[in-house]
Amino acid sequence: MEPQDIKAQEENIDFGKLALIIRNNWHWMLLIFLLVNAVSVFLIRYTKNVYESSSEIKLDIKTDASEFGITDVIEEPDNNIIAGEIEVIKSKLFLDRVLDESNFEVSFISIGRVLYDEMFSSAPARVIIGSKRHSYYNVPFYFEEVDESKYELTVGSTDQRHYGIYGQPLSIGNLNLTLIRNSEFRKGDEVGYYFIINSRDVLLDYLVTNLTVEPLNFNAKTIRISFKDHNQSKAQSVLNKIDTLYLQYSNEQKSLANKQKIEWLANELSQIEKRMESYENYFEEFTLKNRSNNIDESLEQTITAMNLLDSQRYELLRKTREADRFIAAVQKGEDPVLSASTSYPQSLLRDMDILLQKQLEQERMKLSYNETSFAFKQKQNEINLLRNQILERLAQMKTEWETSLQSLEKRKKSLEEAFADFPNKNTEFTKNQRFYKLYEEFYLSLMQSKSQFEIAQAGTTPDFKILSPASFPSTPISPNRPMIAGIGLVASIVFNFFFIGVLYLLNNKITSINDLEKVSGASVMGSIPVSRQPTEAVLHILDYPKSIVSEAIRSLRTNLDFFNANSPQKIVAISSTVSGEGKSFLAMNLGAVLALSNKRVVLIDLDMRKQKANQLISKSSDNTKGISTVLIKKNSWQECVQTTPLNNFDFIPAGPHPPNPSELLVNGQFSQLLKELKSNYDFIIMDTPPVGLVTDGIMAMRQADVSLYVFRANYSKKEFLHNLRRVIHLNKFSNVATVLNAVHSRGKTYGYDYYVESSPKSSSSRS
Repeated sequence: MEPQDIKAQEENIDFGKLALIIRNNWHWMLLIFLLVNAVSVFLIRYTKNVYESSSEIKLDIKTDASEFGITDVIEEPDNNIIAGEIEVIKSKLFLDRVLDESNFEVSFISIGRVLYDEMFSSAPARVIIGSKRHSYYNVPFYFEEVDESKYELTVGSTDQRHYGIYGQPLSIGNLNLTLIRNSEFRKGDEVGYYFIINSRDVLLDYLVTNLTVEPLNFNAKTIRISFKDHNQSKAQSVLNKIDTLYLQYSNEQKSLANKQKIEWLANELSQIEKRMESYENYFEEFTLKNRSNNIDESLEQTITAMNLLDSQRYELLRKTREADRFIAAVQKGEDPVLSASTSYPQSLLRDMDILLQKQLEQERMKLSYNETSFAFKQKQNEINLLRNQILERLAQMKTEWETSLQSLEKRKKSLEEAFADFPNKNTEFTKNQRFYKLYEEFYLSLMQSKSQFEIAQAGTTPDFKILSPASFPSTPISPNRPMIAGIGLVASIVFNFFFIGVLYLLNNKITSINDLEKVSGASVMGSIPVSRQPTEAVLHILDYPKSIVSEAIRSLRTNLDFFNANSPQKIVAISSTVSGEGKSFLAMNLGAVLALSNKRVVLIDLDMRKQKANQLISKSSDNTKGISTVLIKKNSWQECVQTTPLNNFDFIPAGPHPPNPSELLVNGQFSQLLKELKSNYDFIIMDTPPVGLVTDGIMAMRQADVSLYVFRANYSKKEFLHNLRRVIHLNKFSNVATVLNAVHSRGKTYGYDYYVESSPKSSSSRS
């Protein structure tokens, strides 16, 4: 058989082996089945029921603002409204509102013998918390009623006991609470009671975990809201509160949205008004300052004013220069030459004519009067007085002209600066005008939007309806008892399947004849079933001749006759891989069967390393001589032969334990011994040592005409098959046959005295 064929056979399922594993482990399978189903029964019995209350809400937007033609700012309802409202209901902001409007802060729990249940509407007392900030959140308060007016509280796992009176405040540390007795409460089979003041985070997590919101119909805009709890009444109460507050909350949020938009628009309009006012102030100041709001016109006026100032300045300069000549002429007593364009006061000109007249008269007096005369000096004084008056008036006029000239210079400088600044002013003015127009347009647009939102706020309202109010759950949604029972049944079968599968994979023992057929180079001689007789029977063939074991050994004898029929089969070696596989039992009983067929048979115990029960078949028990003494020529084989209770069946024991058993089998004396025995016996049965442990058995197999290699079912490992293949391959054996011992019989005992078996008691370990 090729190696790949062997591997393919090994990969096939051995149903005989599988049946044997099931038969040997049925009690474990039953235990697994009972345990798994017991777990499912335990879950069904001791898992708290979960109830679910559900309601349906239709989402719709009633729009009356469209009658005014306002459509752009109104949010038209579409499928997105469902997703948005679902998120609103599930949001912590809304659930916070639910907690604010509810009384779920205190949970009263009944302590059962197995399960704990919340007493939502049937608690022994109602707890009123007087202080919001305390350190007793999520701490159990064990409650016990003393009488109809008093109660006792134990805080947590401590021994702090507090006694209180119903209806009166009780202080525990920084916690103030009041208990109101429930006169309708009737105690059941509960072991005790306690209540817990839940923290905000715990309550929020409780709502978020047990709340489910899902769309029902997108086209109809309907959603389903459900809430789960172990208490039926609480599930319905919580869901009712959520539905009611949601309708209020949605109305507020819709109004709040438009209100916030209007407030934002009003704020933006106020800011724009301030900015426009600043621009208007700028334009006003610009107009007042420039006396025009037209830059080009102002520029032209500035140029004209500058030209006029230049003319006035030129005229004043001319007058001041002419005044200087006038003053110089007056001081010299000369007649000033005045231009026709210069206008002096007539009084000044008249005084100037008088001065010139008097100077002429003085010149004439020089002819008649002495300069020191009184008349001459008087004339001179009159001339000086008049001259001084004229000079003062000229100086005053000059000063006025110079002052005017300076004023003109300043005005001209101012106009020149204004002229130079006109381009910047023009740019700034134009830019401010542009921004003012933009703000003006934006202001008008926001005013229009504000009006539209105000109309939309008045005309657009949410029209949400509760199609189905919160239902009272009469049946729990979990645990699903039929499903758990079914899962338990299926799981027990699956676990048993895996259990048997693991045992099948881990079982590397030989179980059937099919395993022996995988050995290349060795045919299968037969099998021996498990004996149901007591283990004391050594020669089974004599004690139980009609048993199925005895019949199997007879079949081996018959098969031995047909094994290599062309050559005599006088020397039979019986070996195994390890001890305990039944080779000695087979050797004794096969020899007995051969002897019963009138053949002279001798059994040789070649296992000189270990004393075995083979001595029991002989009438004498002399262990001082045997094969070991024969091979060292201390005794002859005739001296070592022992008789058995069966005629024609002799036995040669192993003898004393020698230091070198392997060397004794190869020194030539062993071959001579076999030669002599062949001349005196029809069959020589050699009980060899296990070949998997020592090499003595292989040396004996080389001398045999046929070698029977014994495997024990459910004892010998499959590795032993590989060991046998290796032995056959290395030693070139062609006369090896295999025998499977202690095979479990699958059939019943036959009648008609073919096989007579007593009731099975125990399996023989025949070794």
